[in-house]
Amino acid sequence: MVWVQPNYWKPCSNPLMTKKSAISGFGTKAQKLKEAKETLKLDKHQKLDFESDADAFLRKYGIGSAEETAIEKYNEALKAFDDMEMPEEISIAIVGRPNVGKSSLLNTLFGTQRAIVSDIAGTTRDSIDAVMERPGQHKDDLSTIYRFIDTAGIRRKGKVEFGPEFFMVNRALRAIRRSDVALLVLDATAGVTEQDRVLAQKISDDGRACVLVCNKWDAVIDKDSNTYDKSVKYFRMELPQVRWAPILFVSAATGQRCNKIYSIVDKALTAHRKRISTAILNEVLRDAILWQPPPSKRSGAQAKIYYCNQVSTRPPTIVVFCNDPSLINDNYRRYLDRKFRESLDGFEATPIRWIFRGRRARDIARERNMNGDPGAGGTGTSFPFPYAD
Repeated sequence: MVWVQPNYWKPCSNPLMTKKSAISGFGTKAQKLKEAKETLKLDKHQKLDFESDADAFLRKYGIGSAEETAIEKYNEALKAFDDMEMPEEISIAIVGRPNVGKSSLLNTLFGTQRAIVSDIAGTTRDSIDAVMERPGQHKDDLSTIYRFIDTAGIRRKGKVEFGPEFFMVNRALRAIRRSDVALLVLDATAGVTEQDRVLAQKISDDGRACVLVCNKWDAVIDKDSNTYDKSVKYFRMELPQVRWAPILFVSAATGQRCNKIYSIVDKALTAHRKRISTAILNEVLRDAILWQPPPSKRSGAQAKIYYCNQVSTRPPTIVVFCNDPSLINDNYRRYLDRKFRESLDGFEATPIRWIFRGRRARDIARERNMNGDPGAGGTGTSFPFPYAD
């Protein structure tokens, strides 16, 4: 695999491979493994490289340990690949409605004709995996492997009949689930449709990092200095499901801004794997509660939030402990999501999964005031008393 430079980049002496961009030590280890395999294939009448004439003569009569030595060398050559640090692979799914330019975007990123492009909607019938290796920014950095998944266009569920298109859509939806970052390709000339909202909700529900790629930006007419800001505001308003996703206006036909996809994907992946300490999360939670207290019902039941912590990543998952999860409505959950994104940096391209768990106040007080080790300064009393005879 090599880093294929798109045709709109600056040309170099060799457009297919950058000089000295191979993985360090890879060629030497592969050569040793090849030599070890050839050694195992030699018969007893041939002399091995690591044995003397006397050992070769004795081996003809089944005397000596040359065969065991050859097997050990082969095992050592295999073990060298296990110890080698391998480059990271990032799966990127290119999804969207039919005929929005997904295959054209893939061809532009690779600089070659990797997918068939046509004006007829539904040309791409199956998911296509295209792998690209990108060298590290610095000399000692490992390369990064990008696996782009070009998917078939996804129409509305009511228009999809059982047959080839049914399996095409299922494979496209499966590509979203097995990806790290999803590129939701939109048509800048047609605007946002209901199917775009459905796909955005699907990406958010699956917990995948998302980047909004607005294609055909070159076809937008009468652009002025305010067109960009108006377009960003429009897509933010029409796609509230992924209001946190960065927006990139590109043109797959001309290659405009397509080289910025890599940097945005790297930032989205970093946000998808971000972890925040419990102390900082609870500080943000306390400020959010002070600004707007939790809701209450007409019966007088008041929601109380105690504390929160992050339990996992990909996507970042935050568990909030409260007295009754049913008292926390959707409006307050969106409010907490917005306040956390405003107060914390790094969640711009990933959904945050919220889990509300009910706990009684006295259970939390018991855990905080429980007597621990001698001299720990506990103020409460547990039953039975831990230091009683």
